[in-house]
Amino acid sequence: MPVQIVDRERELEQLRGHAAHPPALVVLRGRRRVGKSFLLRVALADQPRLISYQAEERPAAPQLEAFAAECARIVPGNPPLAFASWADAFAFLEAQARDGGPLVVVLDEFQRIAASDTGIESVIQNVWDRFDHERVPVTLILCGSALSFMDGLFQGGKPTHGRSTYRPLLLPLSYRDIAPFSPPALDEIALIERFSVLGGTPQYQRWAGQRPLPDVLRDVILTPDGPLYDDPEHLIREEEAIRGRASYFGVLEAIARGASNPTAIGGRIGQTSQAVTQLLNRLAQLGYVVKVEPVEPRHTGRSRGYWKIADPYFRFWFARVLPNRSRLARGRTSEVADEILAGLPGFTSFVFEDCCREWIARHSPFGADADEIGSWWSRRSDVEVDVAAVHKDRYTLLGSCKWTTQPFANSDLIELETARDVIGPKAARAALVAFSKSGFTEHVEERAALGEVRLFRPVDLFGP
Repeated sequence: MPVQIVDRERELEQLRGHAAHPPALVVLRGRRRVGKSFLLRVALADQPRLISYQAEERPAAPQLEAFAAECARIVPGNPPLAFASWADAFAFLEAQARDGGPLVVVLDEFQRIAASDTGIESVIQNVWDRFDHERVPVTLILCGSALSFMDGLFQGGKPTHGRSTYRPLLLPLSYRDIAPFSPPALDEIALIERFSVLGGTPQYQRWAGQRPLPDVLRDVILTPDGPLYDDPEHLIREEEAIRGRASYFGVLEAIARGASNPTAIGGRIGQTSQAVTQLLNRLAQLGYVVKVEPVEPRHTGRSRGYWKIADPYFRFWFARVLPNRSRLARGRTSEVADEILAGLPGFTSFVFEDCCREWIARHSPFGADADEIGSWWSRRSDVEVDVAAVHKDRYTLLGSCKWTTQPFANSDLIELETARDVIGPKAARAALVAFSKSGFTEHVEERAALGEVRLFRPVDLFGP
């Protein structure tokens, strides 16, 4: 595919701006596969004096040797270099910047360097303070996928605390941003289905390429030699902040099978709810899970919260791929793919709700003054609202999402009105909205014409 930046324009502009006006200390974070290295490669492509080092898991001496080889590339004649320490390496960088002009230095997967030499953060503190005070023209970019470690660089007491000039967190793409990776003929319904499987991780979308979704399943996800067959498993096992990976893996598998609170999850994996809560909190810190609470003024519904897997592909993999690994290993790929495609509408319906909430929050006028946007359910979970928006102490919007082959009917609208009544006076003036894959019945259209409800189809989620 041609070089293309999708939904990273702000980060691209900021990185180029910091490189053009040194000194600068940038800390770029984001989980693996999200496109950090690609973004840096595009942003810094025109830099005449660039040292970009991709760290590996190796001891300090080989790490320094590899970094020295990269540094030698900016010296005429590419002479052999050797550094006894990172302090020596930064002394070389400083001399190069002072004598030869502005220099951009990227330390990618920085957590691996720090693991091999715990003193590097103090070295960076000392040199950066001098660079900043004396205006030494160095742009230093620390990039890493170990989120807990990279976030720790900002904490008080850390040598790097308070020193970064720019610290972006790169997130997966939204459902609206995957179209450039997809076959050009896909309509909005097919784009949402594709997003429900692959999510917004750019590398996953690139691996899928221009294939139609059935071929993505068979060629990329479900075959043992496909790039997405076991990628979630690899990422979790490689996560530096996770110890006792089997327990974390068990938590994610339990959530995918329907367990949504520490007690239920603990019952499936044989651990106490207290131990499970600790595992969940770490997974949440790393971005793998999220706790969902009903949207209520003053957050009174926290006790009714539940846990879900945050990333659509991880959710799909644990729910649809992992349980079928035995059959897939025996070559029954087409059989499993057909079952997944048959059940895809039910799986996509939950992702459709996420897309509707995101559209309300980021792209529609309904979310402009909202303090919070999410969903709501009663204490007994017998009444649910797919989309809810709150401003101060009142609900401003209640919405229902239907991803079925049947149009949104008046009975569905009555359920939404009943939910508004159950919530009570705080929702009395809330606007009602309906989202439907398959359109709306004539009666619902008539009620919309009277201003009783606003109607939206998948195509509307991709508009301005």
